[in-house]
Amino acid sequence: MEYKTREIKNVVIYDLKWEFKIIEDVPVALHQDVKSQLNKEKRHFLFNLEDVTYLESLGLGEIVGCLISISNRGGKLKLTNLRPKISFMLKTTGLINIFEIVGDEETAIGEFSK
Repeated sequence: MEYKTREIKNVVIYDLKWEFKIIEDVPVALHQDVKSQLNKEKRHFLFNLEDVTYLESLGLGEIVGCLISISNRGGKLKLTNLRPKISFMLKTTGLINIFEIVGDEETAIGEFSK
């Protein structure tokens, strides 16, 4: 999983990129990066999944782990720009009910400031 981080109006935005690859060892640093942001007192997180074309158990587990860490520290995580395949996968696994899904980045950022 690759990602870039940026911040708008006190919301930490992760632009994620994940595609299907057969790999032996995946360095998974997203959760550690989120924990680092939490230690800096950041509490609003937005994962932009626009460039996520495939999500299997490793990537999904990483995102769920982030959600748990963020929630445990009183923060909020929103997901945006889900492709139909990713949305279907979340529905199939029942995880659609634990994530807050927002249609676009601008709306999500606005909701954090309410």
